[in-house]
Order: sequence, then C-alpha cells, then structure tokens
Amino acid sequence: MPIILPSQMLLDALREKEIIPTVIPEDFAPSIHLDVAFNGKSISSGDILTKEETKNEPQVAFIDTDSLGADGPSSFTIVMADPDAPSRADPKYGQWRHWVQPGLKPADIIGALADATRTEQSVEVQTSEETSIPFATKELDAATPYLGPGPPEGSGEHRYTLLLFREPKDNFTLTASEMGTNEFTQRRNWNVMDFATKKGLTLVGATFFIVVG
Repeated sequence: MPIILPSQMLLDALREKEIIPTVIPEDFAPSIHLDVAFNGKSISSGDILTKEETKNEPQVAFIDTDSLGADGPSSFTIVMADPDAPSRADPKYGQWRHWVQPGLKPADIIGALADATRTEQSVEVQTSEETSIPFATKELDAATPYLGPGPPEGSGEHRYTLLLFREPKDNFTLTASEMGTNEFTQRRNWNVMDFATKKGLTLVGATFFIVVG
C-alpha cells in the first residue's frame, strides 16, 4: 500500500474543493506544514467550523527548516481569504480579504533551549496541540486586521483559505496603508496571488476550513 505524504494529502484536499486552481495556482508545492489553531484547538484542512468558533484571530505554528543557514531566519506573511463571497454559486465579491498579517517569525526552538541551558531556567512556551510546535510571534502590526467569517444565511459552503508566504529578505514592508482601506466593503474583490506577486512573496504553506452560511 503506497504511503501518502501529508503534503500530498493537502494538495488532494485543495483540489477536491477547487481551491486549486480557484485561489492557489496549479504548480503550488507546499514546503512548510502550516498549523492553524482557533481557541487553542488546531484545525485540519477541510474542517467544518462555525462562525462562533472562528470569530477570534487564530494562532499559527510552523517550522522553517530552510532558514537555519547563515542568512538567519525568514519572516512570513499569513493571509486569509474567502473566494465564495457572497456565495460559491455567485462569487461576485470574492476574494474577500479577511486577514493579512506580516512579520510572522517561527519560534526559535534551538535558541530557547540554549537560553534555558545557559540560565538554568525552565522555558514556558505555548505550543500547538497538533504538532507541539511553539506558536509564531508577530513582529509587525496587521496590514488587514482579522475579521472572522460571516457567510450570509443560505449561502452554502464558504472555503476560508489561509496561505503562508515567505517574505523577501531585504527591505520588506507591508502596512495597512498599502492595502488601501480595511473598511468592510473595501475588503472585497481582492486577489491574493496578485498581491503576493506585487510584494515579492513566495507561497510555502496553506490550509483551509469551511463555514456554512
């Protein structure tokens, strides 16, 4: 029986729900496992959640093994978008921009252990229940503050897609003013991959969940 890798399982789920190619390009090859947790509980790709469960900004955990070289760790931007606004049958307002958070830094596990050894003190960090990886820290303000799902009644399934991008190493900036405006109706008709291309971001991880309107 063939072994199915987690990355292949993710790609299969993204294709089954047509997030590939609706939101994510066909050539996407995930290189980082993205763990997203609402209220401390990690989700799996394709989980069906409620508006209540997802109303607060989630926590994010991941390990960046590609950043352990001489150049030091990368920083990352995470976004959340809904391509199904106001519905999958009539996505005239999609993609709806729910969250853009730049300046994410994965936990420095090695550094934390070294500090603990040097000072002989215990290290207390909050970790993902799924992977036991410490949650990432935010070094910048949100460019678009988190707005929880609010699918209209009777609109069916909404595929809330979370994408993790590696930021360019040199002189990367992303502020709320660059997003134009974060007013409610101004978040609609956005395109996350066009945004990523403009800012020089590299897609490395993804997950999604569903809320039914």
